[in-house]
Amino acid sequence: MTAAARILDETAPAPTVAVCAGRVLVLAGLVFGTANMVQYGVRSGALGWHEATLGLNWLVATGVFFPVLFRLRRIGGEAARRAAGWSRAAILTMVAAALVLAAASAVTGDWSLMLWASVATLTLYGLVWLFAFARVRRPGLALIAATAFAGSACVATRLGTPEQYLLQAVTLGLVAVLPGLWLALGRRL
Repeated sequence: MTAAARILDETAPAPTVAVCAGRVLVLAGLVFGTANMVQYGVRSGALGWHEATLGLNWLVATGVFFPVLFRLRRIGGEAARRAAGWSRAAILTMVAAALVLAAASAVTGDWSLMLWASVATLTLYGLVWLFAFARVRRPGLALIAATAFAGSACVATRLGTPEQYLLQAVTLGLVAVLPGLWLALGRRL
């Protein structure tokens, strides 16, 4: 059975909270990592698409993310509902950060402040992994947190450039997709 089939297998025994959280991490990392790669491709000119497609990019990503998230929640039973609570908190925190940046941009008239949303997102990933490390004291979790913080710092040095989105995508791969796959397949970090 392929990894994707195993992750979405509805007849498998009820997954643990860690497995359900891993599934959400894989989903978020793939969907938003891909959106960042598209952002990079458009901003760098590699795709040859008009910049007007950038707004559509995030609508499509969100339009893919939420229906799949709801499906994962539905097939995951009680463990998925528990993992969904953490997911909702993280999503609301990211939305709140974006709204704060939008408000600051509107007040100052400097919409480049919105570029800091990438830094805020990776910082949040780092904080969540650091919290997980504090709870269970597994060194791998601290390493993932450090990777998220390092990615956030790298993104901050490239704000406003196409590389910002490439760095964001790579970091999401390292702090969401890879650990998420590991967890989704039932392994401990």
